Amino acid sequence: APSWKASKTNNWVVEIEPQWKGGWDESKGDEGLLATFKELAPKNNFKDVRSLMDGNPVFGEECGFTDPKGKPSEPPSDGTATFSRGIVHAGPCEIWLDDKMVLQNDDCQSAYGDGTQQTIAVFKPVDYSSCAAGGCMLRFYWLALQRLKGKTVWQAYKNCIPLTGPAGGGASQQDPATGGGSDTSQKNPDEDPSQQDPATGGGSDTSQKNPDEDPSQTSPSTGDSSKKEDSDKEEGSDKKEDSDKMEGGSKSDTPSGGEQQTPEAPSNPAPETPSNSAPETPPADTPEMAPAPAPSSKCNGRRRRRY
Repeated sequence: APSWKASKTNNWVVEIEPQWKGGWDESKGDEGLLATFKELAPKNNFKDVRSLMDGNPVFGEECGFTDPKGKPSEPPSDGTATFSRGIVHAGPCEIWLDDKMVLQNDDCQSAYGDGTQQTIAVFKPVDYSSCAAGGCMLRFYWLALQRLKGKTVWQAYKNCIPLTGPAGGGASQQDPATGGGSDTSQKNPDEDPSQQDPATGGGSDTSQKNPDEDPSQTSPSTGDSSKKEDSDKEEGSDKKEDSDKMEGGSKSDTPSGGEQQTPEAPSNPAPETPSNSAPETPPADTPEMAPAPAPSSKCNGRRRRRY
């Protein structure tokens, strides 16, 4: 929708007498007016309606009542442009996108109107693809030819509407740098093996596997295989040292993967001395610690006599 310099209106900008001298007043009906215009156009070096109106103050202010510096509008995606009311007068009209004319007709009433203001005029087809990605200016021109009180008048209609860009974004908008199109960095690693880079977090990381599920994964999750070699060396050294020190006795139960340099005590300690074992013979200088004679000593004496 256009922005307005003052208030919204669909009126002509100026109503003036014909700028080309000829038999206008003798023209009969719309067909006669169109015929006269067509006859006089070459004699007046007519190129297009825009060239006729732009830069000529007789046709009123540039862009008419619309504000060319207003908020840009999104162009229609169906290739149309809509006038706010019906086209009710004969005469040529044009639509421009910047400096390119994208629609033209010598008689807009017969092409886009039914003679009533109630039926809104829809101009088509309008190709918006030439609009720059950064936006463009849509310009509408209509030179209405009318008879009033037996006299012919020209009515000038001019509108300017800034657009955001081509309709639907346009092919020029599909740029990965601006977010359009596909970005390979967004692919699913499962769908694109090239994206499975452990350094970027994609794909599988062997350091995260379960050693029970992958026999080759025997190193810690950090992936440092030197620790495993050190563990093997220490384990072999400990076993050899244990064998030398424990020769002739029971082997220790020291874990093969331990880091300690000396074996631990056997896990099965030697049985303790029975509590009823005979006490050691005390030294001679301690008679007070001598045990009392056993009650069965007399019996032992009798046995000796028999022998």
